[in-house]
Amino acid sequence: MRPLSFASESKRSPLRARRRRARILAGLGMFTVLVAAAYGVSYASYLPQFTVQRIEVLGVENIRPALIRAFVATKFASGSYKFLSESNIFLYSRAEIESAVKEYFSRVADVKVSRESLFATSVTVLVEERTSFARWCEANTEALASCYAMDGTGFVFAPIASTSPGFQTPYVFEGALSATSAPVGQQYLPSTFSALLALLERLGQAGYSPEHIVVEGAQDFSIHLARNFALRASFGMDIGSLIRNFELILSSEALRDREGELEYIDLRFGNRVYYKLKGSEQQSVQ
Repeated sequence: MRPLSFASESKRSPLRARRRRARILAGLGMFTVLVAAAYGVSYASYLPQFTVQRIEVLGVENIRPALIRAFVATKFASGSYKFLSESNIFLYSRAEIESAVKEYFSRVADVKVSRESLFATSVTVLVEERTSFARWCEANTEALASCYAMDGTGFVFAPIASTSPGFQTPYVFEGALSATSAPVGQQYLPSTFSALLALLERLGQAGYSPEHIVVEGAQDFSIHLARNFALRASFGMDIGSLIRNFELILSSEALRDREGELEYIDLRFGNRVYYKLKGSEQQSVQ
């Protein structure tokens, strides 16, 4: 038997070693290139020509533009160094800034963040403020110091200063909001507000001019009319039927030509209607 020979293996060993070194050097080279490229991208993201230089706020009347400008500026600079610049004109999150502005400023109904051109370093913040549609007041008071402005969706967005004696709205709402926290930022009757507004509009069209709406508990409410009496009803009632029944009871023999004596009409109990004249006991009709 011939002895084993390792000559061929010894000849291949230097070749394998050279290939291994070549692979390692290639890997190090690739890693160096990637690190350099990453550094270049990071460095480029902080260049002034790619950085937001100016913030312009438009559309505001009741909010100081400087407040919104300062708030938006914080979204471009958190105070910590990041791999990519937060104020880079190509990398900042427009949607996040818009959402943050609406959440922080209760007076803001909508906001659009934009730039004039691809390389513009000036950012425009176009703000749409909420408009006062009604006011919500604390229970048993209409003093302006205890009232808050509400928009057409039922969102309570600002206190009404006691120094605003001329502040007027078509409707005053009361109740239904948490008494343990400030009402600013709360949504008034989120599931039934639109239906209540439809009822108020129908009453106004019929000439009854609703003014003060008091929500009592989860189901019931009273609408105080300009004719100095109230309509009591419940959420979920058909608006058309409610208006018809209201007009029928007013034209009934019991109440015809006696509006001036009325304190309230209560339509919460189906076919049985209750009413009360000033200074008298509650009565009912079917």
